[in-house]
Parts: sequence; structure tokens; C-alpha cells
Amino acid sequence: MKFEKINGEQFVILENNDQVCLTTDGHLGKNSLKITKEKDKINLDGDSSLIKNIYGEGMLEKIYIPPIFSSEEIICQCDNWLEMFKQIHDVFKKLVLSEKYKKQRVSMELSFLEFFSLKDPNIKGHSIQLDLMQYETIIQEGVTISIDEKNENIYAYLMANVLSYYLSKNYNGTEIDYLSFNWNGTLYSNIETPIGETRPIISRLSPLYNSINYARIVKSLLRNHNLGIPADQIISNLKSQISNQQLSKRINTSIDYSTKQYEFIMTNLGNEKQSVLNRTLAQEE
Repeated sequence: MKFEKINGEQFVILENNDQVCLTTDGHLGKNSLKITKEKDKINLDGDSSLIKNIYGEGMLEKIYIPPIFSSEEIICQCDNWLEMFKQIHDVFKKLVLSEKYKKQRVSMELSFLEFFSLKDPNIKGHSIQLDLMQYETIIQEGVTISIDEKNENIYAYLMANVLSYYLSKNYNGTEIDYLSFNWNGTLYSNIETPIGETRPIISRLSPLYNSINYARIVKSLLRNHNLGIPADQIISNLKSQISNQQLSKRINTSIDYSTKQYEFIMTNLGNEKQSVLNRTLAQEE
């Protein structure tokens, strides 16, 4: 990046991989315009609330307005991703409970994470990841999805579905002390594990407690679980809050990536799961 003064005007000259974020005092930490160089042209990306006017011949032709997706389309995408999550969860669970994976201290970890950019305050939100871990290192990525903060009602619906499924499959019949639970935000399955051995199934919830809304949903799900009440009404209410809205490319990118992971896992690790299941059945006979 170079700065030059030409005819009394200050120029910022972008070089390869340079980017500049512009904002005003009133929008600092809230909104910005990001300017990046692509070959010998410039991309401008940002929030329209920061712009008063745009001048210049042909400028309108360069403007890209993200399409608005209907609530039905969004829910359909969410449900398709959730179905992939459930199937991968079941494959991973079968693997980490096998002797082969126990000996290698492999665990299935469900993580609810926050993301943000130090360079661009517009980039922030939450994600969900399901992976196989060994000594705190990912050895097999599962499915993932990232949702921008502006689409938080979509994330709330996904998060509630994912956590509800996790509880039904890994905590059935066991109560959870949700009132004091958020001290470290780690929820293990109710599978008894000898001291010193790796817990096979883990969920990390602590980032959800940074949001009043998400924390309320988590506590409601945990309370209903303890009382034996299905999460259907909670999930139905969250679904009804999803409105027609614009989506960032981040959602489609993560869904596409999850689809590729799903196809790989069901083709490869799915076969290993079946092999593990066959050995288990043989031992029981």
C-alpha cells in the first residue's frame, strides 16, 4: 500500500493483497466499507447505512444487491444441513465408542463457536462444528455451518436443533445441572469413562453464554430435558421467527463444504462404521 499526493489530493494506492476499511466516528466498531484490489480493479463491500450517495457514470451497473430468500427456502436449507449433521453424528459416535478409536483416544467434539474479524467489524457471527479430535487436534472434519450475526434467528434455530439432538442421543435418562453449568460450558455424554481416559463425546457450549438470547435457549432446552419435555415447541417457535432475509455467501459456502464432507464420510468412514458394527455384533453372538 502506497500513499501519494497528486495535484493536492491524497491517493491511497492498493497493491497485491491490500485492503482498506473505511468508516466514520459515528459508525466506528459498527459498520465499515471494505475496499480490496482484484487484479487492476477495486471491489467495494459494506453496509449501505454508511453510504449517503454514490456518484459516477456506470456505477449502478457495478452494484450487487444480495437476493432476499424466503423463510421457506431458508428453513429448507437448514433442515437439509441438519439431516447431514444427524447422520454424521451417528457415524462419528459409533466410531469413537469402538475399541479401535478408544485406544487412539479419539473423541467426537461438537463446538458452538464465535467468529469475528479484527480488520472488518461487519464480519462476526457464530458457527457450529462437529469433528473427530485426538489430543485437541482435528483429525477428521465433519459438518460445519457459519451464520452472520445479522441472521441470528437462523443460527438460533440450527443451534436448538443440534443441541436437542445431542441431548437425546448422548444424555438420555440423565439430568443436567444447568443452573451452574455455564462455569466452563463443557458438556460430556453420560457414558462412564475411567479416570485418565479420553471422554469419547464432548460438546462445548461456553460461547453461547456470551449471548443473552442463546443462553436463554440453551437453558430452556436443558430444563426441558431434565423434565422429560420434548423440545418441539421451543424449536417450532424459533422456526416461526425466521423471516424473509438476505443471506451472506458464508452460509452457502459452509453448506457446500458440509455436503462434500458428508459425501466423503458416508462413503469412507461410513464403511468403517459398518465394519465396527459387524465386529460388535459378532462379539455379542
